[in-house]
Amino acid sequence: MNQFTEHFSKVKAKAKFVKPPSNISIIIPIILMLSSVFTFFIFIISLLIYLIVSILTFDNDFIGSLTFITFTYSIVATVIAIVIFKSYTKQKQRFKNTSIYRKEFKINILPQIIASKYSNINYQFDGMIDEEKIIESSFFSPKVLDSLKESWFFGDDYFSGKIKDVDFEFCELYYKSEGMTNLGWGILVLALILPVALLPEIPTPVFDGLENLAESNEPVNNSNNAPKTIDKTKVDERAFLYGKQTNFRGLFLFADFHKDFEGTVNIKTRKKFSKKMFAKDQLKTIRVENSVINKKYKITTTNEQMAYYVLSPKIIDAIDRLNKKLGDKLSMTLKNGKLYLIMPMSNDLFENITIKEKHIKVNSVEEIQNELNIIADLINELDLNTKIWSKA
Repeated sequence: MNQFTEHFSKVKAKAKFVKPPSNISIIIPIILMLSSVFTFFIFIISLLIYLIVSILTFDNDFIGSLTFITFTYSIVATVIAIVIFKSYTKQKQRFKNTSIYRKEFKINILPQIIASKYSNINYQFDGMIDEEKIIESSFFSPKVLDSLKESWFFGDDYFSGKIKDVDFEFCELYYKSEGMTNLGWGILVLALILPVALLPEIPTPVFDGLENLAESNEPVNNSNNAPKTIDKTKVDERAFLYGKQTNFRGLFLFADFHKDFEGTVNIKTRKKFSKKMFAKDQLKTIRVENSVINKKYKITTTNEQMAYYVLSPKIIDAIDRLNKKLGDKLSMTLKNGKLYLIMPMSNDLFENITIKEKHIKVNSVEEIQNELNIIADLINELDLNTKIWSKA
């Protein structure tokens, strides 16, 4: 435990020096944008007046100058506002993705915490469940996968092993893509006048040296010959105009359902996430004897009779409990005796720090152990170790 105490003491010491960008810096681009909109309306009005007086052959030098000045100011103010705002969002994103001694924690500390609680679990900080299993789950529709160019899955915090004789795999999953954002396409239209999307960044001195703070260059004492580089996939990326974008981040569990059946049962959350990511299937929609589950989930199946056997009252009650404990964004696919479970999350698990809106919270060993209980809770609540039908 002394090693743990030393590690978290160092983290706390460095966390004091990491601060989020001041919200005051966002006031300038807001003022510039408002003034730009105002002067753009003046430009439209003065342009109309200019055209009218030109037709009537009146003197229009003053109106012409006003038209030129208002047009120039609205464009320049918009450009400056976008550049400043872009710089602010980069600073904020960099703060949200801060990591302090993460390499040391992932390689030396976390494996010991896991081993102290579970003896039959293997851990790999940069691992991921096979992509084939992710595709088989039907959580990510082919339409979504095909529509996003340069898209890929990333994994982090990969666990595998047994809990109560249940074989499972678990990881934090990231689905990313690279390309133009909706805002980027909008700016691209304006870029016909001025290439705003290609403007340089404003320096962000508030975070000079943050990269060195985020990842310590101190040597890691590792007796297992672990890789010297740390996985970067956990970074939650939000492209401003063009770049890498995190479309999904959350938990993914694959396990033996210990119930022998053929066919598919999809239990999909009705949250907005499902409409964006799930494929529309042609399966039969069924309802269960639980009004809460029927309200929050859409259940479809290839075989109605098989589905009611699989979704026993005990399983439905377990889903209801998980819903209350973990939230109603959780979704499941039961397919040919296997369980696929997915749940979007906004916060990273199994980390030595948690980024809040305004500060950094240093997690304790006990809090990390509680997060490990999520895996066991999923298996225990669904009672996956109970064999209803014998395996073939």
